[in-house]
Amino acid sequence: MPEKGWYSLTVRLSTAKAIKEISNDKKLTVDELLNELISTVQIKKLLTCSLCGVKVKSTNMSIHM
Repeated sequence: MPEKGWYSLTVRLSTAKAIKEISNDKKLTVDELLNELISTVQIKKLLTCSLCGVKVKSTNMSIHM
């Protein structure tokens, strides 16, 4: 993902600015920060389905829905 212009297709400008500030504070590129955030979400834990109330592993939630 390029450092400049990536937000125009993916998120609002205000969100893009916040992401850029956070990445600068952590001394990371935007791509590194987003990859870090995505990889932490994939930790296997149980989530509760908002539709039926069943407990599902986080990695299987997209299949369940």
